[in-house]
Amino acid sequence: MDPYKQLNLLAIIVAALGCSYLLGNQIASIRTADRTVQVKGAAELPVQADLAIWSLNFSNAAEALPEAQTGLNTTLEKTRAYLTKFGFKPEELENTTLSVTDTATNPYGERRSPRFTVNGGLTVRSGNLTAVQNAKNALGDLVASGVVLTNSYGPNYSFTKLNDAKPELISKATAVARLAAEQFAKDSGQHVGGIRRARQGSVEIMGRDSFTSEAEQPAKILRVVTTVDYDLR
Repeated sequence: MDPYKQLNLLAIIVAALGCSYLLGNQIASIRTADRTVQVKGAAELPVQADLAIWSLNFSNAAEALPEAQTGLNTTLEKTRAYLTKFGFKPEELENTTLSVTDTATNPYGERRSPRFTVNGGLTVRSGNLTAVQNAKNALGDLVASGVVLTNSYGPNYSFTKLNDAKPELISKATAVARLAAEQFAKDSGQHVGGIRRARQGSVEIMGRDSFTSEAEQPAKILRVVTTVDYDLR
């Protein structure tokens, strides 16, 4: 064979062997890098709502607008006095927007008497959940005093200290994930190393009971699921 061709053939063989060696090393390193386990950890934490929002709406009708307005103002004053007896502070009681209905301006209906109806209300925003519940349970006393209560919305309960509760909740979820990783490693004859990466899911706020909406329940449950990748060795 031509010496020049022999040299070319030798170069090709050496190059092929070199590529095989490099590729083999690369595969080995990839497999080593893949020695991880991904696990999920779910945790729940019971909490108590710290804010209640309760809306009370009223209506007063009269033939003259000033009379209707005066009647509504009297209703609001009576309601404020009623709520104050349960320990609510003035800054926890907020007037809602007033609205006026004039039957004489309705082009599709007959003029009715009384002509004017004034609607308004109060919103209770308080951290005193016991007072809110007691006041709601005794609403019959307010109606008996002559107050025309058209609607009572709520109370709705909120948990506003989520950032304070997150560390404990996430710590619990991570501990559950670690236990799952250790069990997997034990079953496969390996040991759990450090965390390679971790992802936290959204914190879900749920009501304690399934038959009532979360907003209506002062007792709530925080839930989170974390996904953690651990090294195995």
